[in-house]
Amino acid sequence: MQIDFFLTLEKVAVLFLLIVIGFIAGKLKLISEQGQKDITQLVLYVTMPATIFSAMQLEMSQERLNTAFLVLGVMVFCYIIMFIVGFISSKRLPLTKGQKDIFQTALLLSNTSFMGYPIVQSLLGQEALFYAVVGAGFIFETVSWSLGVYLISRNGSESAGFNWKKVVFSPGILSIVVGLIFFGFQWSVPEPINSVINMMSPATSPLAMIVIGLMLSRSNLKEAFQNKFIYLASALKLLVVPIIITLALKAFGISGPALVIPVIMISMPTATYVAMFSGNYGNDSKFASQIVFMTSLLSMITIPIVTLLF
Repeated sequence: MQIDFFLTLEKVAVLFLLIVIGFIAGKLKLISEQGQKDITQLVLYVTMPATIFSAMQLEMSQERLNTAFLVLGVMVFCYIIMFIVGFISSKRLPLTKGQKDIFQTALLLSNTSFMGYPIVQSLLGQEALFYAVVGAGFIFETVSWSLGVYLISRNGSESAGFNWKKVVFSPGILSIVVGLIFFGFQWSVPEPINSVINMMSPATSPLAMIVIGLMLSRSNLKEAFQNKFIYLASALKLLVVPIIITLALKAFGISGPALVIPVIMISMPTATYVAMFSGNYGNDSKFASQIVFMTSLLSMITIPIVTLLF
């Protein structure tokens, strides 16, 4: 499976322009910080579940199931590698304990929902989105609300353990589970509900990109550009780790969707969860936000580069 480099540039450019629109809207105060939070909630709880559910309304086949579970298995391998790289690299840096935890988590959690799904869908189509949702989305939500929360909170002012309710009842997991039930039984969604879902689903990409732009407009750009550890995190997250994993997967004979989809998903910028968890659990939210900002900005350049690996 090959991805055209120039097609990737074109698709990424579209997403980048949407981010710019959000950035300008934030700078001009057309959308307040509360408005940003409201749009984020709309995406997380309304349009994103619609996107996930609609992606799973395909005809069931053994081949699709096999590919989905293969992608899931490859994603587990990817998370193990990302955890190891994050653990080793963060230990060697002259950062506070809290910042080391953030650095490690930033390398572990990718922006699966807001950027991964739109990129996969625009480049590879609806069936590839199905594999991304079942394979990458399920693992991402589980790891985020378990290991992600633990790492961020253990040296924060408010420690937290594993909260299985937040995993099970997260909008992403619920959408995947409901979608899998409908997929497994091949149930059809009655009208007009099906039309409503199909109308809401395309709104996810533009709204998610605008939210990222709004978030970037409220970041301290100067501090982020002056912090060498932010650049290191970005280089590891966006290029070094994807290259290592791609070479490892190819060495194991992995190809097709099981190679391309996981690599694209892990090549996404750091998830906004990292900044959100840092704020919630009393860690260095400024440092976390700067990593999210820089990786989001630089990913517009690195995503097309990563596609050359296939």
